[in-house]
Amino acid sequence: MISRGKLAQVFILLIIVSLCVVLAAGVWRKKTQPVSKLAKHTAPAEEEMKLKDMKFTEMQEGKRYWTLHATEAKYFQDEQKTLLENVHLTFYLDQAGAELQLTSKEGVLYAGTKNIDLKGDIRVQLPHNYVATMQTAHYVQRKKLVESADPVHLSGPGLTLDGNMWKYSVNDHIAEVDGKVTASLVLGELRIEK
Repeated sequence: MISRGKLAQVFILLIIVSLCVVLAAGVWRKKTQPVSKLAKHTAPAEEEMKLKDMKFTEMQEGKRYWTLHATEAKYFQDEQKTLLENVHLTFYLDQAGAELQLTSKEGVLYAGTKNIDLKGDIRVQLPHNYVATMQTAHYVQRKKLVESADPVHLSGPGLTLDGNMWKYSVNDHIAEVDGKVTASLVLGELRIEK
């Protein structure tokens, strides 16, 4: 006869062997299953912050350099950019109060570089009552340059210019129109067109 102690040992041994078989079967089944990688669905980035009537002023050497105003701003942390609606950008050109003012339907402010893209019915109010219009423009902070590769129309007292591109050096206060430029200059009775 088998003693109770021996029977208990056999029973415990059977339980341990059964558990080992179940575990081994589970590991084997896991290895034989095809590896399926979960595709990461990248949803469009969501804004981190949304502001109404946003206003931001860039200071240089203790003076206002430019002010950006938008009716709505959506900030995207991952992309380090702010999408803007109904943009008004003002550059303060000198102590006498001269300003360069740009308006557009929309824009993008890049946080790292402070570059600004503008798009949609851009109107640039230049000093001395000159106005330039275009569809896109880009401000490059590092160069202190506003530029557009779109057709531009510039007009003001006695002068009308049309060209394929435009740029304005903020520090030097110099505007340039390039690319198949046509001009009309009126000085009193004198009218010159090219």
